[in-house]
Amino acid sequence: MDFIPNIFIGSSTEGKAVAEKIKDQLASFADCKMWTQAFELGKSNFENLSGQIAFYDYAILVATGDDVIVSRKRKQKTSRDNILFEFGLFTGGLGASRVFYMMEEEIKIPTDLYGITLPFFPSPKEPDFDTAIVDCANKIKEHIETKEKTFDLGFLPSTALAYGYFTNFLVRTIEGLLEDQAKKRKFTIGNNDDFEIMDLKFTVLIPDDLSDDMFSKVKAKRLKGSWDKLNVTTGGIRDYDFSVDVSKAINGELHLIDIPLTLNALNKAIELYSKKQHLGKDFKETILEEREIRNFRRALEYLISKNTFTKDIVNVEVVGI
Repeated sequence: MDFIPNIFIGSSTEGKAVAEKIKDQLASFADCKMWTQAFELGKSNFENLSGQIAFYDYAILVATGDDVIVSRKRKQKTSRDNILFEFGLFTGGLGASRVFYMMEEEIKIPTDLYGITLPFFPSPKEPDFDTAIVDCANKIKEHIETKEKTFDLGFLPSTALAYGYFTNFLVRTIEGLLEDQAKKRKFTIGNNDDFEIMDLKFTVLIPDDLSDDMFSKVKAKRLKGSWDKLNVTTGGIRDYDFSVDVSKAINGELHLIDIPLTLNALNKAIELYSKKQHLGKDFKETILEEREIRNFRRALEYLISKNTFTKDIVNVEVVGI
């Protein structure tokens, strides 16, 4: 589940050749979909567009000089109105830092975009057109690579759920167990009723799909593996029951394993957003699920790596369950 950004590319019919050149330049880096591939039968253009937003990580709108207008007694080339509308639609959904408005040079710039750095390209008739397109594509790629080091709050709650799971659960638990280790507290694990923590490891297992509820996944994994239950007192609001890999509870190593039950909420959010009324998963639901699982994992790994208590103890694995 390595990161491959999904990018929507919109343009006018006249600007389609320019948009396809951008797509070709980003093909090795991203999964790009032209607007002509995004529309579904039986829906209006607005329904298609507004329903597309959550399925993409980024959007590129290509504004070419297809029309001529007179603005304040000055005749200028301008892009089609629908391109500017789509730019606003995707910006409202994905955020300004995830949407790129590529403009052909010398066409009218909407006044609300003054002061914003935009990728410009010359007319396709100019000799430096191909070089400029490559430069624009490289700048967009560099921006995306930088952007992916941060985590946004979007339509679906994967980032917020990862933060809540980490803050309210992982950190509290690790702190409590480290205190138990310092106090040489004894535990009962498997057949060992006098277990003392000498080394602590914690693995978070993230399922590679959300088809079943997390309670079923935890139970199935526990029954199939050499897992035992352990109650941990965190000294906070509540205690937690964990699964322990008994086969690894040797030489004083306490290896805790958890499957985040909070992923049930993510599954329900995807179903609500996609207005699911059928069994199984269609292509778009699969894309949403993979992206949100990936984002949950990446946000969680980032939080773990930056926290003193968790960075050397907790690791994350995406597994089939």
